[in-house]
Order: sequence, then C-alpha cells, then structure tokens
Amino acid sequence: MIAPPPELSSVPPAHLGGASFLRRLQLATYVIILLVLTIYLLDKFREILQPLFIALFLGFLMQPIQRWLVNRGIPATIAYGLIVTIVALGVFAFGSMMYANITQVAEQRFSYETRLETRVRDLGARMPFAMPTMDGHFLRGIFTPDQLAGAVSTALGRFGDFSSWAALTFIYLLFLIAEKVSFPRRMVLAFGTQHGEHIMNVVESITEAIGEYIAVKTLASAIGGLLSYGVLALFDVEFAATWGILIFVLNYIPYLGSMVACSLPIILSFLQFDDPWKGIVITIALIGIQQIIGNFVEPRIAGQRLDVSPLLILLSLAFWGSVWGIIGMILAVPLLVIVRIILDNIPETKPIA
Repeated sequence: MIAPPPELSSVPPAHLGGASFLRRLQLATYVIILLVLTIYLLDKFREILQPLFIALFLGFLMQPIQRWLVNRGIPATIAYGLIVTIVALGVFAFGSMMYANITQVAEQRFSYETRLETRVRDLGARMPFAMPTMDGHFLRGIFTPDQLAGAVSTALGRFGDFSSWAALTFIYLLFLIAEKVSFPRRMVLAFGTQHGEHIMNVVESITEAIGEYIAVKTLASAIGGLLSYGVLALFDVEFAATWGILIFVLNYIPYLGSMVACSLPIILSFLQFDDPWKGIVITIALIGIQQIIGNFVEPRIAGQRLDVSPLLILLSLAFWGSVWGIIGMILAVPLLVIVRIILDNIPETKPIA
C-alpha cells in the first residue's frame, strides 16, 4: 500500500525557519549592494541629479500654493506659470544680492581685518594671563591678503556655476510640471491597471507627506527668517536682509542649519559694534528665536507628522551631507520620507519601514 505524500504541516519548522532566514539574508545582501551602487552613482552624477532633486523639492513646495490658487478660480496652467515666475525672480534677486554683498566684502576686507585685529587685542588685554605680543597686522600670518582675495574671487566665480545650475533646475521643473498630467496614464500603460494604480497610491502618499512637511517647514523657516531679519535690522547689522534669507533657507536643515546660519551675523555683530553688549543682545535674540521655533514646531514636523525617528533624521543628515553637502542636508528629510513610504509598501521591507 502506497503511503500518502507528507503534508506541508509535517515539514519540520526548522526548514521553514532556515529558508526564511536565507531569504532575508539574500535581501539584506541585495540592499547593501544597491546602497553602495547608489552612493557611487549619486557622487558620480551629482551635477545632473542635484538639479533634478531640487526641482522635485520645488515641485512639492509649489503644490499647496498651486492648489490654493486653483481653488480660487485660477486655471492650473496659469497658477503654475505664476509660481514658477515668482520663484525664478526670487532666486535671481537672492543671487544678485549675494553677489553685491560679496563684492562689498571684498572691497572692505581690509576694514574687517582691522576690526578683527582690534577685537582680538582688546580680548587679549582682558585676559588674566600674559598673551603673546600682537603687533601690526598679525592676522596676516594666518591668512594673507592674497589668500583672502583668492577666496573672494572663488566665491564670485561660483555664481557663474550657480546660474547654469539654476537654469538646469528650472528646465527640470518645467518638464516635471508638464509630465504631471500624463504620469498616471503612463504608469497604467507600463504596469497594468492594478499595479499602476498601486504605484500612483504610493506616489500620492509621498506627495501628501512631503507636501505637508515642506508647507509647515516653509512657514517655520519664514517666521524664523523674518524675526531674525527684524532683530538684525533693528540694530542696523550689515547685510541684514541677506542673513534673514540665509536663515530661512538653511532652516530646511533640521536641528543644525539655522544655528549655523545665525552664527555668521552674530560674529559680524561683534566685529561691527564697539559695544559688546549689542553683540550679546543679538546673540541671545537670534538663538532664542531658533530655540522657540525648534522646541514648539520642529518636533511636530520632524517626528509626529512624518512618523520618523529623530535619530534617523540625524543619520540621514550625516549621510546626505557627506554625499551632496548642504544641498544633500536640505533634501535629507524629504528623501528619508520617500524611502520610508516605499519600504512600507513592499511586504519584504515593511519591518524596516
């Protein structure tokens, strides 16, 4: 008599556990290989990918504004045209302002050198111990005039690269806006109705999460930039408008960006004013503004709304900062959210998400 074939339930659990372990090990190996390849490609093609990612960032930033305009009866195409024009003019105005400020700093670099040397001497005179003799232009032993002039020339030269980079970004942005209408249909044609609709649901989840983050982040950055500009303008700090815009932009880098941006006008205030109390008041005001925004706004944006661990945000900042510098740090949180949502929609990677 022939014995019946063994049922699946008779298979030892160890075999199933071993197969599951091997599958996860294989998946982890693929992920590591993909990560190494991704890092290489991001570094290799940064000149192409950075403008594309910034265009995506601007697209998410424009989405709530475009929706607001459409709800008030403005056609979608005209709404996008208005937003793109305003953004282009804003970037041009900021670039022109930065160029004028750097040119002014280059013309007054010897005046700033004298101020800094005076401040260092005054500080050394107040020390309770003997300081080395600081006669003449002692700072030129550290930074020569030729080195400073070279640094300023390099900064001015980068504006040419910035112009071409900004032009490429806006070309990407225009094509992304044009592709938005036909993208759902292309997904359905490429992957079928069921898979195409699933992909579009994932894209909608990404758009909603990042759009909400960028909208609230933009509001917080604008408040921080305007308040900081108000403090600097009140004390008549040089380049107050530039510092306000810089604080606004760098505030997109969680935890670190705004504090780095605030350090520059704080240093300048101590150089500009003979009375140290003005620099102290400016320092307290700027840091206080960032602390209030960070403690009452940033945790809700970066943690509760996006359901992302603050530790992962810091690791993402470190990773993207090492790959793409400041631009990578600005894009770190949106890219982290995209990765989390994609992993959350794949059964094998859902535990990682």
